[in-house]
Formats: sequence, structure tokens, C-alpha cells
Amino acid sequence: MQAKIENVIIGKDISRTGSAVIGGAGETLAVGEVFVLDKDRNIMTAGATYTNTDTIYLVEVLTDTYDYSNEAGTAVTGVHKLLYSNPIKGNYVTEYSGKAYAAAAEEVLTIDLTGWTPVIGTDYSIRVVYTDINEHPGGFTKTYHYTAASAVLDTEGDAFATKINTDPDRRIVAAYNAGPNTLTLTGLAYDDNDEVDEINDYAQVTFKAFLLSNNYNTLTADPYSSISTVPTPGNGTYRLVRDEEKWAQGYEGALNRTIFPVQKPVFRTVKDETYDTIVIRQKDGFVAAGGRSGETDITTKLFIPYTATTNQMDTILSVLNPWMASLPTPFANVSF
Repeated sequence: MQAKIENVIIGKDISRTGSAVIGGAGETLAVGEVFVLDKDRNIMTAGATYTNTDTIYLVEVLTDTYDYSNEAGTAVTGVHKLLYSNPIKGNYVTEYSGKAYAAAAEEVLTIDLTGWTPVIGTDYSIRVVYTDINEHPGGFTKTYHYTAASAVLDTEGDAFATKINTDPDRRIVAAYNAGPNTLTLTGLAYDDNDEVDEINDYAQVTFKAFLLSNNYNTLTADPYSSISTVPTPGNGTYRLVRDEEKWAQGYEGALNRTIFPVQKPVFRTVKDETYDTIVIRQKDGFVAAGGRSGETDITTKLFIPYTATTNQMDTILSVLNPWMASLPTPFANVSF
């Protein structure tokens, strides 16, 4: 099996340090700043190219600090720890891309009830089949029964929506629209992955709907053609960034999240923050035990708050874009 390595660097919505100095008594870094370093681990300046440095690093300034004594025996205190990406080697880079923040969208399914003539006292049923329950791959179902109290379509459509919405165990919300005679079903957001240290990963409700009884005249509910909004997880939401950070923690030794007490690093993702994303992928060679050699995929993902008024991302791109454009296989600029 081919190994895959992932680095996650997460910046904060902060002002950039004017004259940044890494390490030593003169350090001037702020927690959450992200820098591009050259092959000698010096801060790169805008415009540096592959000719200047064939390898770069992305580093994040962490909260933790340490003290030490330098070669002259002088005590140096409060130096911030840095989180380094793997070395990004220019001649091995295979992807350089960016995605702007985008909110998640829940699935919306619309059933057109035009042509349905309710009959008083007749039972009507809608079955919802949930397809996002991994523990039940056959599909978890919920059936709603309603007995018509009038022959007015709008009245009964609205009553059916109310029937669904009063179910305490529902995983959808219903709305009837009198104009187009449509019953709209929208997936509810999961409520078990809101915090940054949740065990559960981000997921979305997906479902189909079927009109079960034969009392809807000629109506059918096609679960495919009636989907009006396809569920999308978005990009750069704090839940997605948290999940990326969580799995990257495995490379730091956080492998078991069910033991008690759970031992894991403190999350750097900020709840309710929104992020732009840069992805850098590369291949790199390795020699394993026994002399076996091969290639591994290394992915570095950089997340910077998309609402940043301090333009930290702009500063990073002013360094990354020229370097990426100068590689043996050049890449187009990323912008947001």
C-alpha cells in the first residue's frame, strides 16, 4: 500500500508582524502567523524563485513557548514553537491550487403535488429513506401517515408538512408552497459534530422520498429528478478544517480517540471561523526497511481565515505564487 502523508497548517485572523524575526531573543512572531521559509529556513521574501531556493517550508506559529541558553550562555525565554510542513521540493510538486470559503448546503428534495385531489378520510403516506447511515447501508426509513381532513390540496399539503415537522425524531424539515403546489423536504444539519474536539466527523443527511399509497391519483415521487439542491459540504468551514486537523494529528501520535482519558493535541481550528484553502501536493521518494524503495504522496493544506481584514493570505500568496510559477513544472497563480 502506498503511504500518504498530510500536513495541516492553520493561520489565524490576525495582523501580520511588520518585521518578523524567527527564533532567538529578537523573535517578533504572533501566534497563528504563517510564514514561507526557504531551504535554509529563513523567511522568504516576495519574488523569490526556484533558482533562489529549490525547497520551501510552510510554518505556523504555535501557542507553546520554550526557554534555552544560547552559545554565549545567555538565557533566551518565551520563544514560540513552530509547526513545520514537510519540505516542499519544487521539482516534485504535482499540484498547487486554492479554494475560497463556501458554506455547506443541505439536500433539498421537492415533490410536485399538482394533480393530487385529496379525498376526505383517505390515508396518504410518504416514506423517507435515509442513505447516510453507514451503520445501516440498506437504508434507514421513516414513514409518515396522514388522513385527509379536507379535499383542498393546499390545506392538505400544509397539513402533511406540519405532520412531518412535529415528529421529534425527524431528520428533515418540510414546507408546503401553495403557489407551485410543492412539498419541499430539507435535510437537517447533524448536531453531533459542532465542537472542535468532537470524535465524529462532519456528515450530512441524504435521503429519498416515496409516495407509498395508491391514493395520490397518478402522482409518483421520483427521488432523483426531484432533488432541487444537491448536498455539498462546502469548503473551509470550521468543521471540515477540524476534521483535516484531526486526521493530521495521527502523524503526531494521536491515534486512539476512544481511550479515557483521551490524549490528543489542543486543536488550533477556531469554532465558527471560515477559511480559504491552499493545497500543495508532491511526490517524494523513500527507502524502507530491507532496502525497498518507493514513492509517497505528501499533501500540505493551508487554511487561512477568509474574512481576514489583515490580508495574511495575500502576504503568503505574494511569496508562494512567484515560487510556484518558477518551478520546472510551473503552476498558475492562486488568488481569492
